[in-house]
Amino acid sequence: MKLKHFIATHTFHSDKVKKEYLKFVKHRKKNAEWFENVPKRENAQLHQLFIGKADFFFCHWYAESESAIIEALSEAGADQYIITMATEVGVPKIDLDKMTVLMGKIK
Repeated sequence: MKLKHFIATHTFHSDKVKKEYLKFVKHRKKNAEWFENVPKRENAQLHQLFIGKADFFFCHWYAESESAIIEALSEAGADQYIITMATEVGVPKIDLDKMTVLMGKIK
């Protein structure tokens, strides 16, 4: 099984559901606490969560497929709050020469 990087966009079903979800997770402060309800699966691993005050948020997954992500979220009960679209992305790459120049400009 080959795992790939995905960015999942999650959209809340409604403002009411969003408020319920945020109330459910408001105690979470550490990264591990955000992932506590997501089942540990070999074919879909949640790595990062990016959430703010918008009607949507993003997650970085390492998974076999979009359907593996949807299945993991469904198993966690997330489908009662959100609808998800996962898009495969390339491995992040950094051009060290350009980054060094940029870092020099902000010092």
